[in-house]
Amino acid sequence: MRTNRTVVPLLVLPLTLAVLVGCAAASPPETTAHDAGAAWAYEGEGAPEHWGDLVGEYRACASGEQQSPIDLPEPRGGAALDLVGSGPVRGITADNGHTVQFTADDGATTAIAGADLDLVQVHFHAGSEHTTAGEASAAEFHFVHVDERGALTVVGVLAERGAHNPAFDDLVAGATAGAGRASTVDVEAMLPAERSFATYQGSLTTPPCTEGVRWIVLERAVELGADQVADLEAAHIGNARPVQPLGDRTVRHAL
Repeated sequence: MRTNRTVVPLLVLPLTLAVLVGCAAASPPETTAHDAGAAWAYEGEGAPEHWGDLVGEYRACASGEQQSPIDLPEPRGGAALDLVGSGPVRGITADNGHTVQFTADDGATTAIAGADLDLVQVHFHAGSEHTTAGEASAAEFHFVHVDERGALTVVGVLAERGAHNPAFDDLVAGATAGAGRASTVDVEAMLPAERSFATYQGSLTTPPCTEGVRWIVLERAVELGADQVADLEAAHIGNARPVQPLGDRTVRHAL
């Protein structure tokens, strides 16, 4: 396991959450959980439609051609995502002002298509950032990973109201507990049983909107209890960037 951790910006994302392999920028972004250098937000003068004008570093938010999130096609039930989690992962859950984020301890890994990736963090959006055939879900979770080259892969998991989901209890509890709560997540346990997916090349979904992010969004949503969704919404609601043009990109169903 690698212990040198690349710190990446919040992917609001999400998420979200590539074509064949994620290709990171030449120099991976070295910032805190989110870029606080300008007053970006989800409404008002700092809303998504203004991000590209706030500071020069955010220009990609307005001019980028591979931005995220996007509207995904109807589920087609193709190949299942080959993902193997390392089991329960410990870390700290805290509110960073834009979402509630679980930051994994060093050494946490997830194997995706046979490649070991470092799990960096998990966060949520309420409602979802990615939509499916124009429809948003109640929430979306982004599992942010980085490889040894600094390339980012984000696994996006959509969530709908339904049965209580104990796999999310610890993370949801962090959303209501304030800053600095010790938490545990189990990536595999938090995925739906059916793991068909869509993948495309995209970007961070918050400033600086850096491109070169591999997105893997599972087609089937998990269920969360109404109380769990309410707790997420009480912490942050409407923290979702609107969908961006697909342009000449292709949404695929294989890695």
